[in-house]
Amino acid sequence: MTYVEDRGTVYDVPLEVLWDFMKKDEEFHPRAHATSLRNFESKELSPITSLVTYEMRWRGRWRRMASRLTEIRPAVRIDEELEGPCAGSKKVFVYAPRRKKTSVDVLCYMVSSELSPREIQRVTLSELAENHAEDEPFLRAFARKHPAGLGPRP
Repeated sequence: MTYVEDRGTVYDVPLEVLWDFMKKDEEFHPRAHATSLRNFESKELSPITSLVTYEMRWRGRWRRMASRLTEIRPAVRIDEELEGPCAGSKKVFVYAPRRKKTSVDVLCYMVSSELSPREIQRVTLSELAENHAEDEPFLRAFARKHPAGLGPRP
């Protein structure tokens, strides 16, 4: 098992907007990851836990993945990878309001039969950075429409 952390990521939107973007949005968020995710399906297991299946572009090819997501709004999201090259891995996302922004710390306990510990570190941090970069423009567009969001910007 390899421990990876990514602390201090900041989104330029309030906490409520970020959670709504991830959980409720059906227009902007799905488009954010159109080149890296496909065939996404979610099945609610309880009010806070869902089973998600999808295909993800991983190391240059499409791979089937499955995860159990537990979301305790507004503070924590836990992603337990059940199927795929990193099955058995766990990622904990901790969200904190920072005035009109939101900080996110990610703590990962990663395993992979396909990667060395050094590769796990590199791939995990790269994936988190790519997800953030994919989200940013769509999150801004979502926030402009959200009642607690950014409002129109010049």
